[in-house]
Amino acid sequence: MAHQQEIGLTDEQREYLKTESRKAQLRFTELQWQLMDEYEKLAALVKQEHVDEQQALADLDKILDVEREIKKAQISLVVRIKNKLTPDQQAKLMEIKRASPSK
Repeated sequence: MAHQQEIGLTDEQREYLKTESRKAQLRFTELQWQLMDEYEKLAALVKQEHVDEQQALADLDKILDVEREIKKAQISLVVRIKNKLTPDQQAKLMEIKRASPSK
């Protein structure tokens, strides 16, 4: 996390953020593998001469479910990080964000 010293991150907060980031990264990796597997299944299905529409839609639903799980995991991590910061730390991060040039 950038700006740790500027916002006064405590050792306890730093360890919490490291732990949560590691857990999230593991989950993201698992979900990415699952997503690639589902994409491959759908790709193989639609390459067939005759495509079973119901099966294609069911495979698409599986892909969308995994994508939703990825997004939920991302938002969950952001919320846990934000909730671990004090209001002053959150305000300081907002100041830093406003002061930095947009990418």
